[in-house]
Amino acid sequence: GLTQQVELKLFPPLMQQHSITLAQIIRAIKPAFEQVGGRTLELTNRDYNLRATVNTDNLDQLEQLIVARDKLLNPIRLKDLGYFQINYDLRRGIADLNGEGEVVGGIVIMEQSQNVLNVSQQLQQSLQQLKTRLPKDVEIITTYERSTLILQTLKNFSSALLYELLVVVLVIFWALRHGRASVAPVLIILLGCLYTLISLSFFGQTINLLSLAGLAIAMGEMADATIVIVENAKSELAKYPMANHSQRHEIIINSISRMMRPLLFSLLIILASFIPLFYLELREARLFDPLVYSKTFAMGFSTLLTLFLLPIIVLWIFNKSPTKKNSSKESILVHYYKRILRSTLRHRYLFLSSSVLLLIASVFLMNQFPKDYMPELEEGSILYMPTTLPGIPMREAGWILQKIDKKIKSFPEVERVFGKLGRADTSTDPAPVTMIETTILLKPKSQWREGINKKMLVDEMNASLKIMGFVNSWTQPIAGRIMMQDTGIQSPVGIKVRGGNIIEIEKVAQQIEILLREFDGTDSVIAERISQGYYVSVENHLDKMADKNVLLEEAMLTTRFGIGGDNIMQIPLRDNTTVALSMQYSPEYIDTLEKLQHTPVITATGKSVALAEIANVDVKKMPEMIRTDNSKFAAYIYINLSGVTALDYVSKAKLYLEDQLTLPMGYQLEWTGNYHYAQAAKTRLQWIIPITLLIMFALLMRVFKSVPLSFMILLSAPFALIGGVILQWFQGTAMTTAVLIGYIAVLAVAIQTGILMVEFIKEALHKQPLNQSYIDTIIEGSVLRLRPKLMTVATTVLGLIPILLATGSGMDITRPIAAPTVGGMISSTIYVLFLIPCLFMVMADVRNIKSN
Repeated sequence: GLTQQVELKLFPPLMQQHSITLAQIIRAIKPAFEQVGGRTLELTNRDYNLRATVNTDNLDQLEQLIVARDKLLNPIRLKDLGYFQINYDLRRGIADLNGEGEVVGGIVIMEQSQNVLNVSQQLQQSLQQLKTRLPKDVEIITTYERSTLILQTLKNFSSALLYELLVVVLVIFWALRHGRASVAPVLIILLGCLYTLISLSFFGQTINLLSLAGLAIAMGEMADATIVIVENAKSELAKYPMANHSQRHEIIINSISRMMRPLLFSLLIILASFIPLFYLELREARLFDPLVYSKTFAMGFSTLLTLFLLPIIVLWIFNKSPTKKNSSKESILVHYYKRILRSTLRHRYLFLSSSVLLLIASVFLMNQFPKDYMPELEEGSILYMPTTLPGIPMREAGWILQKIDKKIKSFPEVERVFGKLGRADTSTDPAPVTMIETTILLKPKSQWREGINKKMLVDEMNASLKIMGFVNSWTQPIAGRIMMQDTGIQSPVGIKVRGGNIIEIEKVAQQIEILLREFDGTDSVIAERISQGYYVSVENHLDKMADKNVLLEEAMLTTRFGIGGDNIMQIPLRDNTTVALSMQYSPEYIDTLEKLQHTPVITATGKSVALAEIANVDVKKMPEMIRTDNSKFAAYIYINLSGVTALDYVSKAKLYLEDQLTLPMGYQLEWTGNYHYAQAAKTRLQWIIPITLLIMFALLMRVFKSVPLSFMILLSAPFALIGGVILQWFQGTAMTTAVLIGYIAVLAVAIQTGILMVEFIKEALHKQPLNQSYIDTIIEGSVLRLRPKLMTVATTVLGLIPILLATGSGMDITRPIAAPTVGGMISSTIYVLFLIPCLFMVMADVRNIKSN
């Protein structure tokens, strides 16, 4: 908005006539707003304080202020030299709403570590109280609020999570076909989720999108452990149908105790698999810590409940008589599984070779995926940030801003448009007049035109806002602010050009702009014109000033106040506020360059000298802004991308510039933007993941006390990732940190289920009858893992499908995490049910060769 200012306009001829200098006027005005005091006075037996002020409430009175006396000792008042007027201070920022005209904007800044929803709720209460006290023609309109996005993401994902829970419950009831038996896994899942949500607050975490995503990923694994226990107890009790009550207790406890060790170590391996996420950069850690904590707590609580609560529930379930072991459908399933597994074991080397080739192809395919830092969160709003070259007048810039906002508001999908040009009245906003920031709130998608999505909408807006001299940039409010806060730029990719000379830096930046303009993947590119600010340059010459008997102060005050109209001081008001007082020659004396050159410099001797006689007055291009980066001058290049990720673009563009551009000695380029975080995460994971694998191997050794078995599980687990790679390729998503977390989760599940399969096969081999062949024993042990594994896959895959298919705010982050889990669980079924039995047969072959 406009800030009130008191202006003193002076007439140079009158000042020259009375031989009054600018310094004299400044010295005369300042005491008018001062207060003086003295010692206390004692009058009529009372103690008094002394205070002297000037009544300056009325500008007409201030014009009576005597500046000096003429030769006849007559007073020379301010009104003899100029006049006062009320105006607005120099402005470098304009705000507009919906293209309807200027408004006053305010920003609420939340304290660190506060909860957005709580602060927002308190703010709304305060605003409601404030609105009752506003004048009738003044209203407060919220143009952007973060809590809207947070509530929308929680609503979307909570609905998907509840649907997943419902699917898991239905699958368990259908698979077990035993009402009381189905209660156990469902109760463990519900209690595990409840205890997890309660525990998050003790570690400074909140219930948010990522913490709920952790629960979604863990739900299938939580069900797996309980299903294994229930199925194992059920099968053991079926062997002793005539057992009494105490014998049943003993059978159940023995069946659970045999599974305790592998289940505990499975949990430790799942915890170890998430070790890399604890060593991510601070930015990634703040994002993914809720997911890591919630998944870890969920698995921990489910394991404790499985080991201590589940036995009590199982005793209640099978209190009377055990359920029959298999139904007819189960027999058919087992029959076909045995046939397929027997055939696979006979052709094990062909199966293993095919699996290895498929794994190699998957690794090759994974390397072809576009690489990025994070999938973009759909915020339901747009931040439009066009930039232009220096020199645009403020009034014209404001007119352009209003036209832009009006054009954007005309789109039927747009709810509200709030545009800001230049800087706000705060030191935290150094934006120049050449930068526009327009926040666009969108209507619910149900009110959009049929067949249009956000990308199409942005493309339409971009096409309709091709303004000469402006380069468009489209992002989202939160994403854009984080980018600017972390990297200093508002585009996904940027380049910092550093060196010792500003002119040379700008030349290099413009060369890069030309080179990248037609480079594949560049949507738009603009280099800062840091040396192209327009200046009226007054270069004083001391020798000429000496010839004309002009003091340096007299010349400099003429430029600063006479021409520039700088503020002299802040006038204190009765309401404890202040208003600026500026001083300047009357506009008709300084409205052209020629008049500026002839501006009189009035000296204390009473003479007047034209400014051009003691200085060079002309227009120059000089730096409008001086930017330093790592103690060197710097310029930024802003790059917006199209159809390519930041990481892939930078890797190719680096090589291109190295080939096409020759930097002067002492100058350097630094790429910045989102790609920087992906590169940092990749560097950290390169040494964290090997350490994590060693920890997993040590835990496997503790479980099996066998190097071959430990290596077998660890080296064969990556085969479970094949399905995730295929599904990711089908979806066309980039390889991001979120996708990597999905793969880590799948790998942990693969190792966990692999441990249980190995345990079942080992137990079958331990109890192998003398008349039973090795291959039949392997098949018998594998069959015991069939139903629990298929139930785990069904609960996980069917439960995550709603998240995979859901749309809306927040799902863009969770969908890439769910995709590898869904695809990986399908391929892990093949890995567990077929690959591990084949590897047991191969190990037997190796032992036979050695013995022979």
